[in-house]
Amino acid sequence: MELAKKIMALLFGISALQIVLILVISSHLSTTIITEQAGELINENMKQNAVSIRSALERYDSMIQEIYTDTTYVDNMKIINSWDGEEYYLSMHLLNSKMQDLIYRNDEIAGIALIGKYGDECYYDRITKSDQESICFEEHMGNNMLVKQALTKKDSVYSALLGKEDPEYGSHSFFYIAHQLTDFNNYEKGAVGCVVICIDEEKFRSNYSQGTEENSLSFVIDGYGNIVSMPEAGFEGSNIYGESPKEAIAVTQINELEKQIRKFVEEKKVFPRKNPDIHTLSIWNGQFYIINLQDLNHSMTRVRYLLIMICLVAALVGVIGFMVIYYISIDIDHSVKKILYAMKEANEGNLDSKIEVTGSDEFAKISQNFNIMLGEIKKANEQERESLLREKNAEIRSLEAQINPHFIYNTLDAVNWLAIEEQQFAISKMVTKLAQILRYTIHNSNEIVTLETELDYLKKYIYLQQERFEYSFDCDIEVEEQARKCQIHKLLLQPFVENSIIHGFAELDRRGEIGIRIQLTEEHKIYIEISDNGIGMQEEELKKLNDYDYRSAKPETSIGIRNVITRIKLYYGGKGKVRFLSRKEGTTVEITIPAERRDLR
Repeated sequence: MELAKKIMALLFGISALQIVLILVISSHLSTTIITEQAGELINENMKQNAVSIRSALERYDSMIQEIYTDTTYVDNMKIINSWDGEEYYLSMHLLNSKMQDLIYRNDEIAGIALIGKYGDECYYDRITKSDQESICFEEHMGNNMLVKQALTKKDSVYSALLGKEDPEYGSHSFFYIAHQLTDFNNYEKGAVGCVVICIDEEKFRSNYSQGTEENSLSFVIDGYGNIVSMPEAGFEGSNIYGESPKEAIAVTQINELEKQIRKFVEEKKVFPRKNPDIHTLSIWNGQFYIINLQDLNHSMTRVRYLLIMICLVAALVGVIGFMVIYYISIDIDHSVKKILYAMKEANEGNLDSKIEVTGSDEFAKISQNFNIMLGEIKKANEQERESLLREKNAEIRSLEAQINPHFIYNTLDAVNWLAIEEQQFAISKMVTKLAQILRYTIHNSNEIVTLETELDYLKKYIYLQQERFEYSFDCDIEVEEQARKCQIHKLLLQPFVENSIIHGFAELDRRGEIGIRIQLTEEHKIYIEISDNGIGMQEEELKKLNDYDYRSAKPETSIGIRNVITRIKLYYGGKGKVRFLSRKEGTTVEITIPAERRDLR
């Protein structure tokens, strides 16, 4: 079959798959519509709950208004503030009676307290049924921050949700509303006291929640993020921001508020379901918010059943389509694998790999052209390899030839000055060492020697430099015994040591130290570390050396670090590595080359 016909058959199978996708998309749209409708129902329910909460808050506000507009409360609070012994307890008793009457008219009120401007307290507690013992109110309410805030404001002040524990009366949760009492006839004299209403949170909750549900949870926060009412226990005193914000939440910040609520719900594990839908609704222009957490996945159970059926039908159609495509693609797969196998062999270096040509379709033509191309590549590679080999040998000879003049000039200069200035027999020893070094460097400069031989040459070189610089530096060499017989190209280490002596110890105000450490690694490589305590390198120069590209850079005109880096790369390729480390004091060179051993005679 021609390739075009095979593609047509494949497209036919894809068309069948598209039908399945349409069915899935239809199911998704149905899910979306149901989700939107559920959201509308939730919003409507929240609006009804908000109305109930608003009505409750208005009842509390009306009760507070009834208190601070009733002159009886103001007049008696004046008597209490004046500490009139004759009238003091009579006023206390009268106020307790009026507060008791108000409490029993509203089942959600757990207690009412009147606080004088000097801290005198008068309260009635529904839970203890007493005006002497209270669960709702703490002692010295005059020092309470809520009372202090209320005495400075004209509006009501609301507290966060608080929990109280008592061995006799059990656990209770409350929130408080405080408002100042003012004599409207003498308002310029300020407040005469404060009224505090204690709201039973469990009874207040009945205004918006019928209890904790597995898939839905509603709670109320105030405009500062404090939790006012929560069906779940353990959130008394909690704030969705972690701590109360300094400013109230603006109605325009609903999106940010919902993000903060989601974070709070996840951290505190408020809701048992993951990733619930969050709905918020403002009450009293942002003074309160009702929050609803809803798990819509539970509501989508039946939709999931329908989606599963659609997926099963789609899977059946897909299996049939897959079988059709599979049998049609066998022939294509066989042809493609032959080509891929031949390409893999060629990529691994086997240019003699050929593709067996069968048939006359497009794959057969590709195979024929591929075989022709491999032949041409093989010829070109042979020509390029020969050219590169010649170029590499010429470049190595050119680079190594630069070593001799540099070293000879420096050493002869040292010997000359020593002969003139010192006139000692050390000259004979220096000349002897110099002759040995010259023989080593001139004879077969591209030769491979043992590491032991290279180190013997290096010690002679170091001796000459120590004589030249009047033993102003020390050198310590540590070599792992197993590494001594390993092979290394000649003259690879001396330039690094010379760099430390000439540049590292320049203008050094202390004794120089060079450390050479050589060992074998577990990867069967020679690790060489050459370090000094010199003046270090500039960051820019260090980066240039570590990023040095020997292939694009111009050859060095003298012995230098870049010269040696180039030789290591040409000798060992990617297996040879040079890395520089430098500090304010000292430089370290790390060299890694393959470890090879053989008997050298």
